[in-house]
Amino acid sequence: MVIYKEKKILVTGANGFIGSNLLKFLNRKKFLVTGLSNSRSNNGSINSLSLLSRKKINQFFHEHDFDLVIHLGASLEELNSINTFKKNCQTTINLLNACVDTKVKKFIYASSHLVYGLSHYLPIDENHPLNPITNYAVSKLINENFCKLLSQYDMNFTVLRISSVFGIGQKENFVIPRLINSCILGNELVVHQYKNGFQVMDLVHIDDVCSSIELACGSTRKFGVYNISSGKPITSLHIAKYLKDLSNINSIKIKKIKKNTNHFIYDISKAKMELKFKPKIQVSKKILKPWIDN
Repeated sequence: MVIYKEKKILVTGANGFIGSNLLKFLNRKKFLVTGLSNSRSNNGSINSLSLLSRKKINQFFHEHDFDLVIHLGASLEELNSINTFKKNCQTTINLLNACVDTKVKKFIYASSHLVYGLSHYLPIDENHPLNPITNYAVSKLINENFCKLLSQYDMNFTVLRISSVFGIGQKENFVIPRLINSCILGNELVVHQYKNGFQVMDLVHIDDVCSSIELACGSTRKFGVYNISSGKPITSLHIAKYLKDLSNINSIKIKKIKKNTNHFIYDISKAKMELKFKPKIQVSKKILKPWIDN
């Protein structure tokens, strides 16, 4: 990692959940990092600039002379597929063109485990069939292919297929903050039981995601794709039981759903071997307690 300490790093999507945590993480380690976001921020190290403007992006890159780009920025919009692909794919093309034009040496792309679609087998490795079923996931796979295509240039690419992330400050539409919010409000803990059981999930803590990105900065491989997760399965019922013990909730309500769910567990042996990635944080009472107390 020492070789990147004096390099200029750009992080897109810097106001997002992963981006804001990554900026703090890299700043603590004294990296020379600049953030970029399409929304305004009070953080002086984050620049407000739309990736849809190719001219402005090129100018920005020429002014800063970046060595390494970490591309996190993406839209989760699903209602309009054209808008999703414009916001996620056109912006990535603009960014990649600026990287080629200014001779950026390293590009890290934050993809998603959703590119796999429905699980054909468990655990899922990087050779699993790719069949994304949402606009967002399709756009992620398209961008992975852009990276692979441009790896012919003098630039190294690392694609991280990041699993479902958890951590303090995450929006309430995700499973853990949703359950925690129920505890705080004194509502019932409701857990879904599907025809094929409680959903088995492979969640990854935000700190481990940041660590994986730091490790990817040091990779010298021309092109690599890696699953990033804990590698340890857990169900929403297990999470609810932890929260029940930590709160004043007396019971857990099981709501039966008359359809199957998609289980996901990931094989992270490739990331362990090639990136030296070692996830350290699992979902536990110890991790959840500060979240409830916060």
